[in-house]
Amino acid sequence: MTRIFILMFVVGLLSACHRPSPAFTPQELKVYKGLQKANMSRLRVNLTVSGNDHKGKINVSNLTLCSAASCWKIKVNRYVPVVNSSTTRGYLIADVLIPMNEQLREVFFEPTTGNQSIRGRLKFGKKLNIEPEYLGHNLYIVLDKRIKNDKIVYYYPISSTALPYNPEIKYYLIDPKFNQLIHLNSKSEILFPAKFLPKPQLFFIAENDVGKRFPMLEIYPYVQGKGNLKIKLAEIKKRNVNLSSDQLTSIQYSEITSAKTRVISGSNTPSKVVSERHLLWLQLLKSLRLYEL
Repeated sequence: MTRIFILMFVVGLLSACHRPSPAFTPQELKVYKGLQKANMSRLRVNLTVSGNDHKGKINVSNLTLCSAASCWKIKVNRYVPVVNSSTTRGYLIADVLIPMNEQLREVFFEPTTGNQSIRGRLKFGKKLNIEPEYLGHNLYIVLDKRIKNDKIVYYYPISSTALPYNPEIKYYLIDPKFNQLIHLNSKSEILFPAKFLPKPQLFFIAENDVGKRFPMLEIYPYVQGKGNLKIKLAEIKKRNVNLSSDQLTSIQYSEITSAKTRVISGSNTPSKVVSERHLLWLQLLKSLRLYEL
């Protein structure tokens, strides 16, 4: 009996030694409560499961984010709904303040219990720079599902993607597993084909009525993909007050294909492309900057 106990203790100790853990003692991050603070930036952490049929809730414990020299803990400790990446959405699990000018490199999820729980470590493919010129940052962590037995399911982080955050902008997570069709407010549509990207990527898509027949679209970040985006621009009719109700409901479309995400000018002939230098979305973020120190 004593030998069995000793063996179990040694196995447990070895498991604990091999369990990934942060390199530095983490500092706890405070929740964002509507006011920006000096030298601090807003960080929103979202979870999404790479799939189209996952259901239920995931038990999330604490998570820790680390740079090359520091770590920060975010307390969650609750069940959160499963959101599938095929919907282009994520679920916000934390909205906190983090020091500016840091470079986040990895995340650790503390193991917890439950029929569906999250655990594991992820080194980011690209560092997340907490830059002071933005209102904040949106971080999406993509999970994969692993079944331990018929009743226990673990979710592990497999990918991350991030963009500067602004509440005036709509964000979409594109997962290369799926064909993903995005419907915009103007009734325009963008189809991202499966395998267009090598890994999940967060995009913002902005649309504007610039007084032309078709709206202007900006799809950011600008990346070259495999295959073609199919973009369906919806004609803007509200400018002509002489149109009948039937004419207003009968929308004309212009279809464009593109091998990369980019700016599409609002024009009467929408094949024209605006130079990216003339419409950097970063200018929009700066113009909407509303820090309260």
